[in-house]
Amino acid sequence: MARVAVVVRIIPSDSDVDLDKLSEKIREGLPSGIELKEARKEPLAFGMSVLQAAFTAPEEEGSTDKLEEFLKSFPEVEDIEVVMVSRL
Repeated sequence: MARVAVVVRIIPSDSDVDLDKLSEKIREGLPSGIELKEARKEPLAFGMSVLQAAFTAPEEEGSTDKLEEFLKSFPEVEDIEVVMVSRL
């Protein structure tokens, strides 16, 4: 089955959120078939940073929706923005 790459910008709920810990929590609880390939901190504004994360997921209907719902379930996450989706 083909896979897709999904790049997501994860916006924390507060500037005090430890993005490294959040990244580990995300990696440990990912839905079946979805993998976190890379996560890095990027500055946003006023001393706040976001987590830019690259995932791979099966190319099937609803897989990116499942990823979005999973990421939004964390109390440390204010919002997410899908930056790119591409077939691998």
